[in-house]
Amino acid sequence: MMEYYLWLLQLMGAANPKSQEIIQRYGSPKAVYDAVYSGDGKRFLSPSETKRLRGVSIENSQRILDICEKEDIKIVTIFDREYPQSLINIYNPPFLLFYKGDISCLNNEICISAVGTRDMTEYTMKVTKRTCSDLAKLGVTMISGMANGVDHTVHKAAVDAGGKTVGVLACGMAVDYPRGSMAFREEMYRLGGACISELLPTERPSRAYFAARNRLISGLGTGVIVFQAGMKSGALITANHAVNQGKDLFCIPPADLFSANYCGVVGLLRDGAIPLFNYLDVVNYYFSDFTDKLDELNQKFKISYDKPFVFRESNTPKTGGSSADDARTSGERAAARFDFESREPEIKIIYDYLLENGTQQLEEITDRCGISPEDISLYLIDMEIEGLIEAKAGNNYCIKK
Repeated sequence: MMEYYLWLLQLMGAANPKSQEIIQRYGSPKAVYDAVYSGDGKRFLSPSETKRLRGVSIENSQRILDICEKEDIKIVTIFDREYPQSLINIYNPPFLLFYKGDISCLNNEICISAVGTRDMTEYTMKVTKRTCSDLAKLGVTMISGMANGVDHTVHKAAVDAGGKTVGVLACGMAVDYPRGSMAFREEMYRLGGACISELLPTERPSRAYFAARNRLISGLGTGVIVFQAGMKSGALITANHAVNQGKDLFCIPPADLFSANYCGVVGLLRDGAIPLFNYLDVVNYYFSDFTDKLDELNQKFKISYDKPFVFRESNTPKTGGSSADDARTSGERAAARFDFESREPEIKIIYDYLLENGTQQLEEITDRCGISPEDISLYLIDMEIEGLIEAKAGNNYCIKK
């Protein structure tokens, strides 16, 4: 039966709303196949689809299945139990999804989608990493589009935090896009995440595919966060889908109200998007979904909660310090309160190195501190969360100012 699904995808193309209509009319892809070749079904095809009919076949479908088997790509149909239930009721749901990894998190976990520009500012990078890391540690599955910029930062923050993340591709599953991303995808799979695509496995990315996949990004999330968007940002397409799908739309307040980098976000906030100041705003908004995680919240984040469940971060800096405290940076004050002895020794090594040498590049920290590239990001994320250091543009780090 899968051969007929693949035949229909070849014929109609991905993201074609007519696919669902023709399946519903005839009952199954096999019935569509029979109807088309008996003549009746052809009347529903456009001229371009009729022309494409000459180049599709069940034999091609078998070749696609062979590629999937070779690349360990799995396929799920809209009628399968494993299909992401959040997509079923959106406009134009894919009747077929290709995936690698574990997509059960899309049905069994709280999912939040997060998007933004490829050309993000230092402020956006910092806020994205912190917010997505905290949500991932809490057990939220982070959804984004696997592009460079904000998308990659969302996925990497989740992975570095040991959490789950799902990437929605604008290309086929067998295509290495962005170039060099295959190894990172494997890390996502190892942690229980996945990548999905509605496109045939070897399909190259295109502008149309990027626009179409945005409806899936918003559809998969209970809510959608926009971290940064200019006037023509693709993130605004995702935001528009979120509104049309009845999803909750969150926006990070801009670093500069008058900057072109944030004019798209300003517009969304003006139109009623929910301001998001940290991950606790998500927790509070979906509190009923987190009730079974309160003990985990308290242990991992040291959050105190009290009726009516007002969350407060316990590591908020106190005011009224001495003049000596005032002379120190925020990171140095955090270090004075931080229990280095109970944590991994690498954290103290990194802190001392940055304290002595100032802002340093990621590769330099890795080499000088003798820490493996696989582990360094985990330590740096932890140190950012504790307020010891801060990330700068270009993979640079320094003691928090």
